[in-house]
Amino acid sequence: MGATFLVLGVLAVSIATVSGQNCEPTFQDNQVEIESNGRTITGTVRGCFIGTQLPNVNGNPFSINIKGQVIPSLNKGAISNIQHIFKLNIIHNRIEIIKEGAFQNLPGLSELQLHHNHITTVESYAFENLLSVVIIYLQNNNIEVVRKDTFVNLPNLLGVYLNHNNLKRFDQDWFVSTPLLDRIVLTNNQITSIQDAAFQHLRTLTVISLRNNKINYIHPEAFYGLNQLDEVTLGGNQLTSFNINLSHLSVLYRLDLGYNKITYLSTEVLNAIRYSMKELFVQSNPIQCSCADELISWAAKNNIKLFWKCENKEVYCVLPLSGENKCVKRSSNEFDLATFQNFESECVI
Repeated sequence: MGATFLVLGVLAVSIATVSGQNCEPTFQDNQVEIESNGRTITGTVRGCFIGTQLPNVNGNPFSINIKGQVIPSLNKGAISNIQHIFKLNIIHNRIEIIKEGAFQNLPGLSELQLHHNHITTVESYAFENLLSVVIIYLQNNNIEVVRKDTFVNLPNLLGVYLNHNNLKRFDQDWFVSTPLLDRIVLTNNQITSIQDAAFQHLRTLTVISLRNNKINYIHPEAFYGLNQLDEVTLGGNQLTSFNINLSHLSVLYRLDLGYNKITYLSTEVLNAIRYSMKELFVQSNPIQCSCADELISWAAKNNIKLFWKCENKEVYCVLPLSGENKCVKRSSNEFDLATFQNFESECVI
């Protein structure tokens, strides 16, 4: 059975001057768990959670867990002044907004989990000067707005998970001084386009995941400057073609274009990455049969594993109304669009 402690936080009654400067009260007698070295300590927090109120964990790494409650917002100084190595899990709490300076003076914070809340807005400087944080989880919220300069001076940040939200766009200006950022996961949002050089200031990225959005346009130079990019997932969008300059993606290993509306895919575009790419996913696209034949031959010649055929379907490709032996870009009125329905259901590859 866990011991019990009371985390007083910063209270207007007892420490009024500190409250006014660094703490906008966030917690109202909320339950907290501290897990360390196989031991769980429980208690409550009121106002702000500050390091001086932590129980003794004998210098061991620990986790702070605040789960399954009602906390409308994380205000300035909500979690602050903790010098130890720790992980912070604030999940399933119906949080709607993360304000500027919510996390202050946390040099040992290594992982931050804020998923499964009701977050709609993340303010500028919400995540600033978290010198040890490696991963920030923000998935399964309702995020519509991420302000400019939200992720600032995070020298060890490797990954940000923003999947399953309501984002309509991506902006690299969300990030400032994140020199090791390796992975951005944006699957299951409402993004409609990727603009010119959209990631050029994030040159350390190796994985960009944009699966299951509403993307119908990608600028030809969208991935400019990403010479370390290893994997791009664009499946489950509304692309009808793919004419992207891939010549600078010299180490791209995996490209996922499955579950789109692509009828034409030129091997000339793909030739730029034929030496590095090992896996290409194009399943559940209404690709012209002549283009599919070219892709199969091209992939075999370059020793690339091609995922194009759904084992649970009899129709693998489409024929245009005329000129069926030529793999060329065509408009939608050159097809019987009723045949496209065959590519909308689940695909087993």
